[in-house]
Amino acid sequence: MRRRALGAALLVLAIAAAWAVALHAPFTYDDRIEVVGNRTIRWLDAVGAIASYNTSRPLLIATYALNWRLGGLDPFGYHVLSAAIHALNALLAWRLASRLVSPERAALATTLWALHPMTTDAVTYVTGRSDALEATSWLVALTAWIDHRRGAPWGRTVAIGAVIAGLLTKEVGLLLPAALLAVDAVSGRAPRWRDHLVYGGAVALAFALRLTMYGWPAAEVPRGALAQLLSQAEVWSRYLGLWLVPVGQSILHDHPGDARLYGAVALALWVGAAVALGVQARRAPPDSPARVRALAFAVWAAWLLPSSALPLRETMAEHRAYLAGFALLLGVVASLRTVRPVWVLVPLLFGATVARNRVWSDEVTLWSGAAAAYPESARATYGWGEALRLARRFQEAEPVYARAAALDPASADARINLGIVRAESGDREGARAAWRDVLRTHPRSCPAHNNLGKLALDAGELSEAAAAYAATIRLCPDDPIANLNLANLAFDQADVRKAAFHYRAYLRVAEDGPAAPLARAQLLRMGLE
Repeated sequence: MRRRALGAALLVLAIAAAWAVALHAPFTYDDRIEVVGNRTIRWLDAVGAIASYNTSRPLLIATYALNWRLGGLDPFGYHVLSAAIHALNALLAWRLASRLVSPERAALATTLWALHPMTTDAVTYVTGRSDALEATSWLVALTAWIDHRRGAPWGRTVAIGAVIAGLLTKEVGLLLPAALLAVDAVSGRAPRWRDHLVYGGAVALAFALRLTMYGWPAAEVPRGALAQLLSQAEVWSRYLGLWLVPVGQSILHDHPGDARLYGAVALALWVGAAVALGVQARRAPPDSPARVRALAFAVWAAWLLPSSALPLRETMAEHRAYLAGFALLLGVVASLRTVRPVWVLVPLLFGATVARNRVWSDEVTLWSGAAAAYPESARATYGWGEALRLARRFQEAEPVYARAAALDPASADARINLGIVRAESGDREGARAAWRDVLRTHPRSCPAHNNLGKLALDAGELSEAAAAYAATIRLCPDDPIANLNLANLAFDQADVRKAAFHYRAYLRVAEDGPAAPLARAQLLRMGLE
């Protein structure tokens, strides 16, 4: 017991050391939507608001709200909590593995997983916390269910609680009951269907509530069923490759969602592997490596299936394979004749994880790597441009945005930001040309109208600025920027009625926005508050 406690302490310390370099990494990509732009996290005690943001993930959103309460939008606290969740998961994974394999093999599988660079996307990427936190529920539920089936009286209650927690963390929780059923299937024990009906009922209730509130889950992109099936078979193979040889990691994998021959071959191999592992498990004695391999495959599939079912904009994301990686490594380690030589991989993986976290700590490096890995990807190139812009490296960002715009001419975002970096670099005419070019193809683009208004306002061209902001209001009546600037222009011209109207419109949509104190002060000056 003392030896295991020492091992657990060393593993937690190794995790802390591996992630120490990324504790000040900036928010990036979807973090700016799910965290920075998510106003519901600002009220930890507003349970209704937190639940309404995403009814499938209230526990996840509550952890963001806790971070906000403790440190606002300082990324440090978010990274500390995510690393702590990963450390907890490592201890829970060790506990689960010890139920299935020998102590040394359990320690090795857990250590390989906990210090593997493929876990960084679910830990260092704050939005990836959804998978790390969901994995906590799975690890608790699987361990408790095994203990229950071995006679522990509390195991069933703990497993049910973990299933409910998983359903409140991420949609992946829908298939946690299937993983519990797989425990029975590979253990050789007859399933207790009454228990499984409880889990199935919880899933059915959660799904029914979601359907009632949101309707049937909509595809993010148009993609046929065959293309979805075959492309995801490819993606599973990519995940497998990255867990076995972690070379080519990226924050964005612009994998095509097409039906290709390689996908058909991959699908056939995955189906063949499932059949072979199932047959081996049925013929093997209980607690044999064949049984562990079959359970590991079942957990791998159950974890990945929910994110593979719907056509998502991103066909592949490393954080989605977080717990699947543990299942894979556990199955591999259970199958080895001897495991002692494999420990040599631990320091190599630790070094690779530190290196990957160093990449995450610098947003420009993170996105330039994605753009280098996928040079024809408009989204990866745009992300690189965004990182450069936010680092105020405007001259470097200009050709990157131009490249992104050329790769995706139908998108206005790269051209809008191309104008922004030109304006920040002092190229006013170049900025104006970029935004007018956007309006030729996207005449209803409120950001383009707003930016032209700001350009005119800075140049003292007040009538042109007012016209640009008025065009924004016609298209986007609740736009806070246009309302604020129209209010300021009207106030300077002593047009009290118009100023009051737009100040109030600004406060309606941005009551705690950065200019809210100014808007209230101006209304007071006009005797309207």
